[in-house]
Amino acid sequence: MTTFARPSTMVFYGIGAISPTIKNNLFIFFLFYYYNQVLGLEAYLVSFALALSLVVDAVTDPLLGYISDHTNSRWGRRHPFIYVSLIPSPIFYYLLLSLEYSQSQAGLFTQLFILATLLRLAWTFFNVPRQALGAELSKDYNQRNTLTAVSTFFGWFGGAIMWYMTTAVFLGDSYDNKQGYKDLAFWGALLILVTGTIFAVGTHREIPYLEPPRQKRPAEAREILKEIKETLNHRSWLMLFIAGVITSIHAGVTVGLGIYFNSYFWEWKPSDVAIFALTNLVGSLIISSLASRLARNWDKKQLAVGLYIIVISLGQLPFILRLSDLWLGTSILPSNGPIYGSLWWILISHSFITSTIGTMAGILVGSMTADVVEDSQATTGRRSEGLFFAGPHLIEKCVTGLGYIIKGAILTAVGFSVAVSAEDKVLAIERLAATVVILGITLPALSLFIISKYEITKSSHEKKLQDLGYKA
Repeated sequence: MTTFARPSTMVFYGIGAISPTIKNNLFIFFLFYYYNQVLGLEAYLVSFALALSLVVDAVTDPLLGYISDHTNSRWGRRHPFIYVSLIPSPIFYYLLLSLEYSQSQAGLFTQLFILATLLRLAWTFFNVPRQALGAELSKDYNQRNTLTAVSTFFGWFGGAIMWYMTTAVFLGDSYDNKQGYKDLAFWGALLILVTGTIFAVGTHREIPYLEPPRQKRPAEAREILKEIKETLNHRSWLMLFIAGVITSIHAGVTVGLGIYFNSYFWEWKPSDVAIFALTNLVGSLIISSLASRLARNWDKKQLAVGLYIIVISLGQLPFILRLSDLWLGTSILPSNGPIYGSLWWILISHSFITSTIGTMAGILVGSMTADVVEDSQATTGRRSEGLFFAGPHLIEKCVTGLGYIIKGAILTAVGFSVAVSAEDKVLAIERLAATVVILGITLPALSLFIISKYEITKSSHEKKLQDLGYKA
């Protein structure tokens, strides 16, 4: 088995990041607001439905990861599952935004729970094998940075284009434009199908060169659980896992709040911020193209920690400054104003800087996770890419689901009930911003401290490759 991936293969693998990004952007940015403010489902019910769907999905991720690690077919370990996902994933994506089964609270809750669960389950068959495939395509310490960077860029590209089309074209002047969400449903589903198929077909030729399963799967459940425990009992992986759990709590509470802040805190229409994603895409392009070169002379962990410190320091600054103006009477930030005003330029610059630095840090952490595979293989004799990439999802998604419930409670507590007046929402958004500031500093800082305990270095990884018999 070789160590390096072909450039064309890395491109096809990168294209495969577009479809999960489109799906993730729906859950992160639009879905919560759409069901809460557009369809009228109370925030705590939206949170509960999404939390339940995550718990169901969490169980299937490590299970499919383990199964794919031990799958032996003429299409390899990963591709059979990827092909199975290509049709149901876009269908459930489309239905989630286009179907309105009922206008009652019970009907909307049932619809959201069922369709979100089905979409997540279909997506498990695509994304878990795809993530595992990345660790198989390249085993080189530095090229893994490049492979992750290529994947990150294509993910940013797909997400930025869909964000721009949604905010500038589909929604236009209002986040409450119901037809705009139906347009997003159609075009998002189409792109998921097309890009997912290109990735699957484009990487199909690599199947003969990928890792075969090294041994038969144990027949008894007790032996399977013993093997899983033995594999995941890896210090560096556990550090990334614990950090991921903390990050999941933060994500569960904060994802989807951007539309609330754009509407009520900064007072912008969707079209006013459409270009933000395109400028962030430029930053992603720059940093992705330079990632391997910038990281070549650095230890991945040390560089990632340094970059995350910068992101944490800058991330909540606009909220802090605006709250200071509102509560303490200072005049640090310009007042809310039209597009291309002073505040607009400050915030688009802030978004560009933090997203670019955060992208580079994320590339490094993804590469660090891949390096765990050979470190574990040297001890256990097994390559467990699927388990390492999917294993954390069980707890992380359960924790994210808990975060969703907390978010619903926070939105309700600060005053974002469906029936509340526009004037009351102005006061509610200030309380929401203060809550996000506290969570946005403490939880990422704790996660960063855990990441700093990761132990794999370039020299130790290269020695493991040599001991395992891999060659360039």
